[in-house]
Amino acid sequence: MMQSIDSQMAQAPPARRTHTPLKAAAYPLVSHRDLTSPMAWRRDRLYSVEEFLRSARTVAAQLPRQRFAINLCRDRYHFAVGFAAALMARQITLLPTYRATEPLQQLVRQYPGAYVFTDHQEGDLSIPRFSLDHASWTTSGPAEIPVIPADRIAAIAFTSGSSGVPQAHAKSWGSLVMGARALGRQFDLSQAPPRIAVGTVPAQHMYGLETTIMLPLQWGWSLHAGNSILPADIRTDLAQLESPAWLMTTPFHLKAFVSERTTLSGLEGIISATMPLDRSIALNAERLWHVPVHEIYGCTEGGMLASRRTTAGEAWTLCHDLRMRHSQETTWVMGGHVGAWLPLADRITQRSPREFLLLGPDRDLVKVAGKRASLTALNATLNRIQGVVDGTFYWPDPGQAGNGRLRAFVVAPGMNRTAILEELRKHIDPVFLPRPLYVVDSLPRNTTGKLPHEHLKAFAQHVMHPQRHVHE
Repeated sequence: MMQSIDSQMAQAPPARRTHTPLKAAAYPLVSHRDLTSPMAWRRDRLYSVEEFLRSARTVAAQLPRQRFAINLCRDRYHFAVGFAAALMARQITLLPTYRATEPLQQLVRQYPGAYVFTDHQEGDLSIPRFSLDHASWTTSGPAEIPVIPADRIAAIAFTSGSSGVPQAHAKSWGSLVMGARALGRQFDLSQAPPRIAVGTVPAQHMYGLETTIMLPLQWGWSLHAGNSILPADIRTDLAQLESPAWLMTTPFHLKAFVSERTTLSGLEGIISATMPLDRSIALNAERLWHVPVHEIYGCTEGGMLASRRTTAGEAWTLCHDLRMRHSQETTWVMGGHVGAWLPLADRITQRSPREFLLLGPDRDLVKVAGKRASLTALNATLNRIQGVVDGTFYWPDPGQAGNGRLRAFVVAPGMNRTAILEELRKHIDPVFLPRPLYVVDSLPRNTTGKLPHEHLKAFAQHVMHPQRHVHE
């Protein structure tokens, strides 16, 4: 027997809810003035706003009558159609950080009645699913722009788990719309004609949702369909677009583009987020492609909070509608799309009401032999070494055996441990040299380039104690 939607909501675990700003009671799904204008591009075709709306309305009528939809679509246009369809059907989109079977099954246990919304085969996943059937999409019928109540919960986003267990955060439609509008104002996008958002970060990530889905919907832009990540694929995609594009990416992906000296034509700007961007990478990117490189500072709880042009200096500029204050050791932000006062996990030094320096999270500090250092700074130094493709320092959890000794895992084909350590010794205090340093084939990064805490911890145990895992 099918559960009622109210019953499903009652059984769902609590998610931290974004305070809904009440500047308006409702907001339209899209802001495009001309329904014949492009909503999405892919290599072989263009989708108009009108076609997008009709497809979303058709899919909404076909969805299972449940409360939660786990949108796993890899194609960005398919994700957008599913996201819009769920909104129209008054369903909440769950945005998991992982696609593995066990985490998804756990998600269904937490949100009873949830089903998977997908555009590809999901293997042996024993979860109810709705697979997109393009043959059933209609191109006829009404194409009115739906208006969604501001306080309706549109999505539940989850933290990446880079500092522990992923946390759920409910996002109202009003907060998502106001966040997208704040994003556009932060980069003065109102002065430019509509552009195309091209992304290497999944739409399921809060940063990807803001920049590659909500930004196009609320600024009259179009989005790039597909799910290209590799430099060669992005190069091919950009060469086939008819309008200038903004690349929404991560430091991990941008480093790969710069290292390969990939030719990217048709770019107008680059936005990076999810982790600090090394200034040398930004400088090389601007020299290669002659476009500005910006960074976003934000979090799953509040979305984008500030930005900076990486090559212009260290200071971050707070979004126009936001305010910041300090209380003891904690920094708080409020206003605009954030709503009520939100505590931040990072250490911050405020220069002015809208400018601040980011010192990193408290967990970022390590203390060895009475000296302190930032893991972020140590990682940046490690990754600047010529020949290092990827690398990270590892600080075991407090209380573990061996606490107080830094380790490091490095991907550096053709280099040995001694050479890497000698280069490190030139730039950091000897007490912070990793003991030991492991040369590995790859690191367990997720699709945004982050290293989730539990993944890195398991990886470290496997590398440091291989015999133990063989016998297990």
